[in-house]
Amino acid sequence: MAKPLANQQTRPTTNNGGDPARMVPPVGNSGLVAFLNMLRQDLRFALRTLVKNPGFTAVAVLSLALGIGLNTAMFSILHAVLLRPLPLPEPERLVRMGRAGGQQEVTYLEYQFWKGQSRSLAALAGYRPGGEMRLTIDGSDLWVSTLSVTTDFLHTLGVQPALGREFSSEETRSGGLRAIVLSNNVWKQDFGSDPNVIGRPVLVDDETYTIAGVLAPELWLPGKADVLLPLRTSEGLDNQGTNTQLIGRLREGMAISQARTEMTTLSIAFQQAHGREISLPRDYKGVGLVSLHEWISGKARSNLLLLFGATGLMLAIACSNLAILWLTRLAKRRKEIALRLALGCSRWRLLWQFLLENMCVAGLGAAVSIFAADTLLTGLLAWMPLELPGAYAVSLNSAVLLYSLSIAVGGAVVFTLAPLAATASLNVQDSLRSTTRTGESIRLRARKLLVIGEVALSTALLVSASLLIQSMLRIYKEPLGFITGGLLTFETPISPARQQNATERSNFVRATLDRLLPLSAPKGVALTTMLPLAGRSNLPAQREGYPDQSIGGTEIRPVTPEYFELMSISLVRGRNFSGADGAITLPVAIVNQTLADMWWPNGDAIGNRVVIGRFRTTAYLKDSPRQIVGVARDTKTVTLQDPPRPTIYIPVCQTEAIPVSNLAWVIRPNSVGVTAEEVRRAVAEIDRTQRIRKVRTMDEIVASTTATYRFNALLFGIFAAVALALATVGVYGVLAIVSNDRQREIGIRMALGASRADVLHMFLKQGAFMMAVGLVVGLAGAAVASKSLSTLLYGVKSASAWNFIGPAVLMLVIGLLATYLPAARATKISPTAALRYE
Repeated sequence: MAKPLANQQTRPTTNNGGDPARMVPPVGNSGLVAFLNMLRQDLRFALRTLVKNPGFTAVAVLSLALGIGLNTAMFSILHAVLLRPLPLPEPERLVRMGRAGGQQEVTYLEYQFWKGQSRSLAALAGYRPGGEMRLTIDGSDLWVSTLSVTTDFLHTLGVQPALGREFSSEETRSGGLRAIVLSNNVWKQDFGSDPNVIGRPVLVDDETYTIAGVLAPELWLPGKADVLLPLRTSEGLDNQGTNTQLIGRLREGMAISQARTEMTTLSIAFQQAHGREISLPRDYKGVGLVSLHEWISGKARSNLLLLFGATGLMLAIACSNLAILWLTRLAKRRKEIALRLALGCSRWRLLWQFLLENMCVAGLGAAVSIFAADTLLTGLLAWMPLELPGAYAVSLNSAVLLYSLSIAVGGAVVFTLAPLAATASLNVQDSLRSTTRTGESIRLRARKLLVIGEVALSTALLVSASLLIQSMLRIYKEPLGFITGGLLTFETPISPARQQNATERSNFVRATLDRLLPLSAPKGVALTTMLPLAGRSNLPAQREGYPDQSIGGTEIRPVTPEYFELMSISLVRGRNFSGADGAITLPVAIVNQTLADMWWPNGDAIGNRVVIGRFRTTAYLKDSPRQIVGVARDTKTVTLQDPPRPTIYIPVCQTEAIPVSNLAWVIRPNSVGVTAEEVRRAVAEIDRTQRIRKVRTMDEIVASTTATYRFNALLFGIFAAVALALATVGVYGVLAIVSNDRQREIGIRMALGASRADVLHMFLKQGAFMMAVGLVVGLAGAAVASKSLSTLLYGVKSASAWNFIGPAVLMLVIGLLATYLPAARATKISPTAALRYE
């Protein structure tokens, strides 16, 4: 211990004992030099101490690196999505408007009404995702994602184009000039950053457009878009349907609560003025208004907060284990502490030394955690199925690094307080005697409290993981209503020219079916417009003659006759479509069981008629009434969680009046198998310009709908397993320490007649007490946490007692096993050897 005492030579030679002023160097250069010398020597001693204890140092650094790294990775995502403001001027004034009750879209008529009537909005714009279109530049085709927007769209966002202008009101009128605004990436990559691009004509799906502007680089938009197109009004279904999304900018000084009050009044006025013109639901509640940032992050908010909370629990458990390790190490250094105090070292000086040691460990842990966080962040982003709507890319930026450093420094400070508390009542003379255990009871109580905390946190994680795993299993057990195995699917978007020409579309469908047949098993090719669980394809529909029985969002599925057999969708009643159901024959339809039960609960749907494109008394399409020829078994249509939606199937060849912009193909490959490249070649032989996308199996489509459930369940399962392992190590470690420290006592007890069973009972009682208290606290915490989980669960009642019993029993069994091992070892202590201990 002679070397550490040299540290005292640089201290100011005053007689103020433990005065904290000794930590402050005198004013002047000599005082600063003395302080720096002291810091250098203390830092060298701290590093030498850590090097001499490589096991402790490695475990401490790795524990901190894992806990802080995982927490930092999740905070990086949380910061990008929830905390960072949108990269737009005055983003706090931007709001998102939609139907009250959760529906995001409104009608174009509603947009026009609020744009003209609202006094709380400085600007209002609408937009619609336009899908992919073919952009032809100098004879070369480029597929681009589009966003159709109204006038003042960029003005509402508060930005200006880098070149040119945004759309005029004339360009958004039906029949007006066709204009296009390019994204900065398309302008750079495909137009060579040509500054004279404004006014240049290009072809979009064989229609001529004039380039009106170029967007600024890195501009945030409320949807993926390579180009902007004008949102054109019409008198058709597009203008009447609920398909327009709105972004507004509040007037300066206007609170969002004031705008909501105005929207309530205007919604009543709109319903009175236009309620019969468009398909307003009977429970129409007007328009809701939320902060744009809140709306963007809304879908991912609860999931991210939950995951961040779980990583926080992991960090707390890791720090608890580290604290137990630190207290154990402190116990081994009690003689060193007593000796230094006896030789004149102040308690504040001792605190400074421990702080430096802990800062070194924390610094190493923080440095390693940055690399761990970078790796974990890459893995999480690749694995996470959530759509992260952050305005910037997720990264380890300065704010995230500051957060990581704060955790490390905070941990070092907290761990430094332990020696201060332990030495505050330390009796130097007693501590220098080998046989005394001064302060051990305090440290033992602290270790027990830490273990109880670990058990509680681990129990909460186990219950959460159990709920999420049960939810995932319930999802998997949901009946689909169709068979997925062995089916390959792909989509072919239809060009506007082919959309408007039913004959050309029919010829393409027939030719493609004939070309795909050799690649499939017998009758192994079918066609629809929207695959199950791949999205919505809805139109208003009603039971003919019963306008009150109208559904504004009926799922419409044009299919070929082979579709039902290929997907194994059985018919409950009636017949399938056939070759006799042609374009000039009687229009027919098959409805699903849900729709049949809604409209004909006490009768037979067969022979009745439905009208597609009509809502109450308003007709949007010229489609003729269709006679129902069959009732199909229900299938999951949009999501696995929701019940089957009312669905009408119609023959593909009878879609002249139905808007069809996409075709989805289903193939059951022949015995040789079919690759995506073979599919592309087959379609290219018919039309080399035809776009092919989303080549995937039906199993992959179903799996994509359960990805979030699987991710949550697996991640929480991993967290719970690690937490369980850490808690087990904590219980075992504390009792092993107790066993080692109480060898003399155990020897005396056994020498005086205590049996091995008595010793075993003594240790099991301690372990059972820690487990019981930890379980009670953990189950109480899990009951509170389960309420936050409710939005992520499916088919599982979070408040059910059975959901808590299983994890509690598992935790208890493993905890008692961890208790038994050191207890059994204690019973094997020889009384003679124990009495010679120390």
